[in-house]
Amino acid sequence: MLGLKCFIERCRMRKKFFNTNTGVVADNSLTLRLPQYIQCGQNVIIGTESKLLCWDSYNNKVFKKRPEIKIGNNFHATRRLTIQCANKVIIGNNALFASDVFLVDYNHGTNPNSANYLDNDLDISEGIFIDDGVWIGNNVIILGGVKIGEKTIIGAGSVVTHSIPAYCIAVGNPAKVIKRYNFNNQTWENIDGGVTL
Repeated sequence: MLGLKCFIERCRMRKKFFNTNTGVVADNSLTLRLPQYIQCGQNVIIGTESKLLCWDSYNNKVFKKRPEIKIGNNFHATRRLTIQCANKVIIGNNALFASDVFLVDYNHGTNPNSANYLDNDLDISEGIFIDDGVWIGNNVIILGGVKIGEKTIIGAGSVVTHSIPAYCIAVGNPAKVIKRYNFNNQTWENIDGGVTL
């Protein structure tokens, strides 16, 4: 009986989410957690097997702030996008996400004196901020406290641990800027050796 109640509640939350976020296109494989904290713009396409997960408490501790996932207009995620949010994940307009992109704005605490890291309080960052027109490649991980500037490209397989400025291409683990766009000659210019910012 409990399983049926959970299923009914999940269906009710999904219906409310799609009624509130009328510009979202997603199939039944989309997983939502606390969807009242999720706001999407118009023409938002979220691919199959994606997850938008908010946390407002952990280990029976209620957070002081409410989480916020905000996705701008004309967003496209191919498949298996995962966003885990305890503070803020803000994505601007015209962003393109390839498959298997993972964003998380928190971490389990790192106190080794506890029985296990799962028992630690969450270390909640200031959030993740992705500006307009950003393109995120396949299998990219973006960690908390990161801002990615306008029209920046993050190459496939990268792990973004630090902020990346606008109009750059960054790749690697940790992601480093390897090119910047030169508006004078309208080309991407190499940066020797990459730059960790």
